[in-house]
Amino acid sequence: MPRVVIVGGDSAAWPPRRRFGKIAAQVVLIDRQNHHLFQPLLYQVATSVLSPGQIASPIREILRKQRNTTVILGE
Repeated sequence: MPRVVIVGGDSAAWPPRRRFGKIAAQVVLIDRQNHHLFQPLLYQVATSVLSPGQIASPIREILRKQRNTTVILGE
């Protein structure tokens, strides 16, 4: 089975990640942090409109339905 490695779990990795869930390949995502931060709403956290938990989600939770994806914390 082919292996695809994605380095970094930022917003640029999300569109290809959705496509990899539909193909026969083992996907490995490597990121330094355990969470994905939706930066466009960061200013609303600074002004106390939203809490930090509303714009940050654990990467493993986002990818839990994809059986072919492994998340590794690292650089």
